[in-house]
Amino acid sequence: MSIHPNNATGLILALEDGDLSSFSVAPNYDFFPFLDLVRNIVGGLWAVGLYAAVGAWIVSAVAWIISKAIGNSAMQQYSGIVFVWIALGTMLLGSAMAIVKFFATQALF
Repeated sequence: MSIHPNNATGLILALEDGDLSSFSVAPNYDFFPFLDLVRNIVGGLWAVGLYAAVGAWIVSAVAWIISKAIGNSAMQQYSGIVFVWIALGTMLLGSAMAIVKFFATQALF
C-alpha cells in the first residue's frame, strides 16, 4: 500500500493497482459451528416452498378447468392469471440454487 498526499486533509491511505494482486480472501464455511444447521433449514424451507408452489399451481389449474366447465369468465380470468404467476414463481424457486451459484462465482474485479 502507498500513502498518497491529499492537500485538503493531509495524508490518506490508498491502494495502487499492484496492491490488489496480493489480496487472497476466501470464505471460511467451517468458522461457525451452526452453519450446517442453517444450511439444512434453508434447504428444507426451499423444498417446502417448492411443494407449496406446485400444490398451488395444481389447485389453480383445477380451478381454471372448473371455471371453464361452468362458464364463469371472471373466475376463469383470475385462475388463469394465478396459474401463470405461480408457474413463473415455481420456475424461479426451482432455479434459485443455480441463480445463486451463478452470481456467487462471478469475478467482481
